[in-house]
Amino acid sequence: MKHRRFRIEKERIQGREAVIEDPGEIRRIRQVLRLKPGDTLALFDGEGNECNAVISSLSSRRVSLTLLQELSPVVVESPLKVILGLGLLKSSRFDWLVQKVTELGVSEIVPFFSSRVVPRWEESKGRSRQARWQKIASEAARQCRRVSIPKVHPPCSFEEMLAMEFAGAGKVFLWEEERAGTLKGALAQGASTIYALVGPEGGFSQPEALRAQEAGFLPVRLGPRILRAETAGIVIVSLLQFSLGDLN
Repeated sequence: MKHRRFRIEKERIQGREAVIEDPGEIRRIRQVLRLKPGDTLALFDGEGNECNAVISSLSSRRVSLTLLQELSPVVVESPLKVILGLGLLKSSRFDWLVQKVTELGVSEIVPFFSSRVVPRWEESKGRSRQARWQKIASEAARQCRRVSIPKVHPPCSFEEMLAMEFAGAGKVFLWEEERAGTLKGALAQGASTIYALVGPEGGFSQPEALRAQEAGFLPVRLGPRILRAETAGIVIVSLLQFSLGDLN
């Protein structure tokens, strides 16, 4: 049933009855999967809960369902909360990276623009881009059987990103000019929440690296090779999940 999973808001559930009214989800149910009344599917609320339901009726505007059990917690999420600050990349690369880090279990994504961001940034498009990335994260969560959907924050400035606070979080940032600091050393004391920063294509400038350290972020390197920004994002989340999460 891995392809028969659908997001549903809690307010769409009344007792054992539920409805799906999202046009995209209805299209997938009727035209892609060709499901019919009596077919079973899985519902998840994006907050860690899931249940099975059976289709009672469907039309082009509405799918009515009967829950086979109540929504209940499902343990598929990592015990490690990873907040990933990502320097903005060219659109297709950033879309791909949002999808992949969602699959790896990231909890929140903070897009930011800094001095070496290549794409020209238009603040007027920030909200529409955030909505697009949130939709990508939601779809990726559904496909990989996650029950929680990562929160994609609105794009912000470098200083705004540094100022964001997450209680008890260990803070690291990837910097190719760092020579001594390693991720293993930075994580030696352990933490249940990590706020990790990955720069844009050009990385962080020296003034930005200094500013990040002043804000409490430890500089770390991932080895002798220079990684592309999207590769570095995948690697840092994978290593964090291996060291402190559920990929070990």
